[in-house]
Amino acid sequence: MEGKTRGVVINGSLDNGNVSRVVKEVFEWGSSLLFAFSTCFFITIFVMFFTVSGDSMLPTLHDGDKLLVYKFMYAPKRGDIVTIDTNEQLGKNIIKRVIGLPGDTIKIDYDKHEVYVNGHLLKEDYINDPTALSGDGAILNNTVYLLPDGRICVLGDNRNHSMDSRFGKIGFVYVNKLYGSVFLRYWPMGDFRIF
Repeated sequence: MEGKTRGVVINGSLDNGNVSRVVKEVFEWGSSLLFAFSTCFFITIFVMFFTVSGDSMLPTLHDGDKLLVYKFMYAPKRGDIVTIDTNEQLGKNIIKRVIGLPGDTIKIDYDKHEVYVNGHLLKEDYINDPTALSGDGAILNNTVYLLPDGRICVLGDNRNHSMDSRFGKIGFVYVNKLYGSVFLRYWPMGDFRIF
């Protein structure tokens, strides 16, 4: 028995011969624009673009590096590289490394160039040079600080050329001032890196 199969054709409303060519084009353009706007909307919820300005994060990041920052429901972790809203204090956004979280204790010994978190010496293979700069006294030498709820301690990797929590203008940063964590350097292409 020889069976005859026939495909099913479903005609949409735009396949109707009575629909003008103009209406079809408007629909196609409209759906393309809707897709583009939806994509942009979701990108702005999940990520932001950031360009490094200055040398405070050497050797990890360089002036002019272009980064993607993950921001959707971001919660900081020790060691994260974060972008921070400091427009009120400095008139710009900055980028630093999270050293301490709410409830942690922080101590910096500027004489020995050591940073302690919760009483443990921090192993920092990412810094440019040992921590000697004491800032303007926001974190005093050999003084233990308990980070309050909702506040973190941030330092630049280029410790002696960074304005960070050691300066009163920044101090211990409110978590709600964080944009998010750097997860990708996409420019320059030769230095592409996932963090």
